[in-house]
Amino acid sequence: MSSRNQEIDSRSADWAAKRDLGDLSPQEQAEFEAWLAADPRHLGAYGRAEAVLCRVERLNGLDVEGDSNEKAERSVWSRRRLVVTGSAAATVAAIVAVAHKLRTGSEQDIYSTEIGQMREVVLADGSIVSLNTNSEISVDFSREARNINLLRGEAIFDVAKNKHRPFIVSAGDTRVRAIGTSFMVSMLPRKPVQILVREGVIEMRRADVLEAKPVRAGANMQAIARPGAPIITQTMPEEKLARDLAWQRGSIALDNQTLADAADEFARYSEVHIIVAPSVSNRTVTGLFASHDPVGFAKAVTAVLKLRMEVKGREVRIFEN
Repeated sequence: MSSRNQEIDSRSADWAAKRDLGDLSPQEQAEFEAWLAADPRHLGAYGRAEAVLCRVERLNGLDVEGDSNEKAERSVWSRRRLVVTGSAAATVAAIVAVAHKLRTGSEQDIYSTEIGQMREVVLADGSIVSLNTNSEISVDFSREARNINLLRGEAIFDVAKNKHRPFIVSAGDTRVRAIGTSFMVSMLPRKPVQILVREGVIEMRRADVLEAKPVRAGANMQAIARPGAPIITQTMPEEKLARDLAWQRGSIALDNQTLADAADEFARYSEVHIIVAPSVSNRTVTGLFASHDPVGFAKAVTAVLKLRMEVKGREVRIFEN
């Protein structure tokens, strides 16, 4: 992990622990919000730190709201001790180790999200999976390998390093192998499998052509795996990578995309559907929008593009003025 990412993880752990111990002062709240807004990676890192704390709480069988005051106080004291006894980066590592140690039962699990839901999952090895809307994975760990099957949707994998136990993500007929890295795999209807690498190196191959030489991709690279075609890789500008990962911040980033494509994207996150009249479906839009607010998106684009909108039940119609 780069020093910059270590710094982000360290700071996110500090904030997660401080907020878990009680309300922030107005000055601290302002500093926290400014830190979140300063870099697209901050929110994802903070979410992972929060997920680790929640994971430990569940593994210890704690329910602070419904448990005894004594047990709740012990939980808070325990986390306060974690804050004051070492660096925040070490704190995160220690908590992940505890999560691994305390995990019991089968190591074959299924995790999923509904439409509009996002979820952080801490796996038994300390790896963290961020699931986007309407996504599902199955996890099957053995002594030899860590196998993940992306059944639908998309997920970001922050992989705990273990060179003796490869981390393999399957999406359709595409296999992605990593030792310690961070990458996203996307498998959406009517689209090819897409892989985005944030850091580290991955290897990809087809499940039905295992004898072929694997295709490698490194940080800030994208891979496209179309059915029956070779896997294609290309370098991505950091701003494009940030746009494609904007869903971690609850946003949809559109870059000169048609209203028809924008409507399809919003349909992934909400039961309220945008219906675009054919006469304006090819009008384009650029911007960052809240993924849970298709009505707000419609209001913005109709104002800018001088169109009209109408809301009826679970439909938002956009048409010519």
